[in-house]
Amino acid sequence: MDNQHFDNKKLKQYASSLRGRYVVNNKVLLVQAPQFLFESFNVDVAKNRGYYAYHPAGLQCIAKALSGRDLEIEIFDLNYSLLKHVIYEDSFDFKDWLILLEKHLKKSQPSIIGVSSINVYSDVFSPDYPLTGIMELLRNKNKYIIIAGGPIAMNEYENYLMKDLCHFVVTGEGENKINLLFDYLFDSGSTHAQVEGICFKYDGKVEQTAGQRDVVALNGNLISTYDLIPVEDYHNIGSLNPYSRMAGQDRRFATFQLNRGCRANCKFCGVREVMGQGVRHYHVRSLLDEIEYLVKERGIRHFDVLDDDFLINKKVVTELLKGLVRLREQFGITWSSNNGLIASSITEELMTLMRESGCVGFRIGIETGNSEMLIKMRKPATIKSFKKAASILNRFPEIFTGGNYIIGLLGEETFGEMLETFNFSCELNLDWASFAVFQFTSKAAVHAGNLKTDGRVAADFVPSKESSDREITEEEGIVSGPEVFRLPEDVFPSPAQLKQIWFSFNLAGNYINNKNLKPGGRPEKFTSWVEAVQISYPKNPYMPFFTALGYVLQGEQMRAKKHLEKVKNILLEADYWVNRFNQFGIAPFVNNFPQNAQEVYEILGSLQAKFMPSKAIV
Repeated sequence: MDNQHFDNKKLKQYASSLRGRYVVNNKVLLVQAPQFLFESFNVDVAKNRGYYAYHPAGLQCIAKALSGRDLEIEIFDLNYSLLKHVIYEDSFDFKDWLILLEKHLKKSQPSIIGVSSINVYSDVFSPDYPLTGIMELLRNKNKYIIIAGGPIAMNEYENYLMKDLCHFVVTGEGENKINLLFDYLFDSGSTHAQVEGICFKYDGKVEQTAGQRDVVALNGNLISTYDLIPVEDYHNIGSLNPYSRMAGQDRRFATFQLNRGCRANCKFCGVREVMGQGVRHYHVRSLLDEIEYLVKERGIRHFDVLDDDFLINKKVVTELLKGLVRLREQFGITWSSNNGLIASSITEELMTLMRESGCVGFRIGIETGNSEMLIKMRKPATIKSFKKAASILNRFPEIFTGGNYIIGLLGEETFGEMLETFNFSCELNLDWASFAVFQFTSKAAVHAGNLKTDGRVAADFVPSKESSDREITEEEGIVSGPEVFRLPEDVFPSPAQLKQIWFSFNLAGNYINNKNLKPGGRPEKFTSWVEAVQISYPKNPYMPFFTALGYVLQGEQMRAKKHLEKVKNILLEADYWVNRFNQFGIAPFVNNFPQNAQEVYEILGSLQAKFMPSKAIV
């Protein structure tokens, strides 16, 4: 489309004014914000390498897009730098995290800084919110042209611009927009297509570029951008998720992306707002070149998939998996997909290839067990299709599979509907049920879907991560423990009540009623997963308690004893957990611990019978 059809005179004038205010050189710094919230930061979890340490793939895409220009581009992963200092320097105070950025600024002397974040969407204007804190520091120095991007900035573009925290917000995909923006910033002539989605403040109002809808063509790969980051060291300062820990904490990891976008249009999801409609994929050969480079040149041995719709094109994903099979045979690589796969695409043929290519595990996006809620949320699935997928998954026990479930859906779910989801998770009988509390993470999705909200900002999807001690405090008037299962089914639980429901669903479904702790189960899968999860929860005693049960089933009494001692030590120091153990009837078994498999089955059976709905016990 001809660029002359679009009038972006305001952007041109604004860019000219910035050149008059700032000394613009050819040095560009791309900054990735910390991937956690400081209000719930736990130093022990950091030292255990339990925090997310995703390398900045999005910023790598931006660096690649700008590579044809005469620029000196650096990527500064503040998440990586901060975690490294916490782990290796005992004197470092994580509250002084912005000092790390200041030191890097003095060294690199950039004039343009791009900032992005993949954090939880919370109160972005709290003093310690990572993305906002970075932009406040940069703004106060008044030396840099500041560009923000990513889902958080996209959600808050009007507020960030009106508060003068940045000069531009790039919404959606960034590669084409950043090049167009740099055309104007360097007054080099508009050689790139005029596209919508570059937001800026002009004459006291938020403006947005005029242009065609932006769709990024996925060409090439990111090999050249890995020179900008120490990807081989990321496993030393954090992890991707429990799957990467299961693969081995000392295994070097990275991510890859085959597709962008998602075929679905779920009512709660913001993927379409960020990526647009449709799904595009990289050329498989180019992606395999990138993966082979990471394996052979950087020593990577585990990968996690970033796709929102990994399995959409069976032919393409089959070609990729066959390439991974060859790499596994030669280098022993593994991979996982922490993002939920779409259940309808699961086939025995694909599962066979996944197993052969080294898949550690993945989850499928289920969200709810209520058929009416599936329709409300526009989920492209049915109860029947989920059952069919689960049946296939359970025929491949070598792969750790789970389901993603959400309670409090759309801000209008009754407890009865949540209970249907819990019962359905038990019926599907996968290795794990990842329960999350519904959050309003996309303002556009809230508006477009007419979702019910009380004005709250989102918090963590997993309530136990909202505090540094990983405890969910009980509140007066809020039902907790086993009594949760007896809540009236027509009630709409409050946010505080949802946290207690989450706690009870998680403990009951994933521990007390876990299929791998039952006759015929695979307790080694359970212990491997829970030990990986516990790295992020060092003071949680029910994790080592049930892990100890798993080791009894495996006949590993010494390992069971080690975990039981951990339970006792935690309970000596934490009244909160003593009360929880009493509440769920676990306490008597700490000092009267089972010595054989039959006793383990009897204990778990007694706990199930005490409070779980009978239909949920599989």
